[in-house]
Parts: sequence; structure tokens; C-alpha cells
Amino acid sequence: MLGKLLKHEFRAVNRLMIPLHLGLVVITIIGRFYVQFVMNREHVNYDNYTLRMWEGLMDVMLVSAYVIALIAIFVITWLYLDILRFRKNLFTDEGYLMHTLPASAAEHIFTKLTVSVVWQIADGLLICLSVFAMLANKDFFRFFGYFWEDMWRSFPQIFGVPAGIGVPMFLLTGLIDTIAGTVIIYMCISIGHSFNDHKVLASIGIYMGYKFVTNMLNSIVAALSGIGYMENMSINSIFFGINMYGSGFSDTSYFWFNIAFSLVFSLALGIGAFVLTNHFMTKRLNLE
Repeated sequence: MLGKLLKHEFRAVNRLMIPLHLGLVVITIIGRFYVQFVMNREHVNYDNYTLRMWEGLMDVMLVSAYVIALIAIFVITWLYLDILRFRKNLFTDEGYLMHTLPASAAEHIFTKLTVSVVWQIADGLLICLSVFAMLANKDFFRFFGYFWEDMWRSFPQIFGVPAGIGVPMFLLTGLIDTIAGTVIIYMCISIGHSFNDHKVLASIGIYMGYKFVTNMLNSIVAALSGIGYMENMSINSIFFGINMYGSGFSDTSYFWFNIAFSLVFSLALGIGAFVLTNHFMTKRLNLE
């Protein structure tokens, strides 16, 4: 049944995701042609100040529109996959049909989570490729080569481990954070919709309460981290939960402590949120 759920979910989600990202491809192609036009235009000497002013204004407007389009695609993808699709399919009128299927609540959660994470990764990669395609030229490749070489060489000095180890660990941590963050949103929606009234407001309130508690814990950990060998570490919470990355570890133990802490904490949050979501969808489901 899980395979059938995944197949159906991908089909349903792809109706929006594929056209949305095809739009990103079209925007990238148009933007690429315009960038090449601008680069060639810079070699032309314009004597008309008004014309140059309008051209500069047009450049700024088009760049701003491109950036806004990238942000919009990212936000729409996140909102649709993490919030709208989960709520609409399982907690509105569609839920009456979905919950009559011979599938457990855990299978529904896993299906939504899998499709969401796959598309969020694809969305991030496509946005990065879009920016890369817009900027790619000989100077960009030369700069990127210097940057990559410098980053690879300086990585051990900053984080205390080789880049070949550190970069995959950061990517793994980011993936676990993304999964945990998505399940936490599912948890807030499922708890909020167990209420009789104001279910959306309840879900938002629960999520805000969760963020307040985790931010408070983050502040406590940041304050306590000045004790012992953590005293010189810079603490920044950059993912869901409490995930610490130091700027300037210079000691391997700092790196592995933070990676281990982030992974364990994110896994704990994700598993706890999954259990609660499954409980409320199984025992406290309220579709009225």
C-alpha cells in the first residue's frame, strides 16, 4: 500500500511542482540571454545619459524580478509541500476518503514526508543550477575555481577536519534538519486539528510555542557553552531545533561535538514529532 500511496502522492504533487519548476527553467533561459546581452552592451559607448539611466533601471528591475521569482518558487514549494498538501489531503474533506484507505497513519505521514523532502531537495538543486547558469562565464569559472580551492585548503583550519569529511557531514546534518523540521510542522498541524474550533490558529499557536521553547533552550545552551572547552565557540542556531556550528573550531573535538549534538537532537525531535503525529492521527483524529 505504501508504494501506491507514494505513486499517487507524486502524481498529485507533480501537477503543481513540475509546471512551477518548468517556469524556473524558462525564467533562467530568458535571464541568461538578457545577461549575455548586457555583457555585450557594456562594450558600446552610449552618449545619451537618459538612455543609460533607463537601461540601468531596467537592469535593476529585471534582477529584482529574478530574485523575487526564486524566493517565490522556494516559498511556494515549502508552503505547499509542508503545510497545504498535508493539511488539505488528511484533515479536510479529502481526509474522509484518505483515512478509509487500508493504510496506517504512519504510512500517510511517511508518504507525505518522502515526497516533500524529495521535492525540496530538487527545488534547492534547481535554484542553485539556475543561479549558476545565469552567472556562468570564463571569469565566473575562474573565480569559482579559486574559491573552491581556497575553501578546500582552509576548511581544516576553520573546522578542524578535512573538507572531504566536513562537507558531507554538514550536508547530512542539513538533510536530517529538513526532515525533522517537516515532521514538526506535521505534528503541529495534527495536534491543532484535534481541537473542535479554530484549528488553523491552534496549529499556528502550537508551532509558535514550539519555536519559543527551542529558542529559549538555545539561549540556555549558548550561555552554558562558555563553560569548559566550549568557552571560545561561537554559537548560532541555523536549523530547526538546537543546532550549533562554531565559526573557527580549529579543534576536531569542537566539530564532532557539534555535529553529534545536532544529529542526535534533530533525530530526537524528528522521532518525537513523528510519534506524536501518528498518535494524534490515530487516536485523536477530528475531521469535523
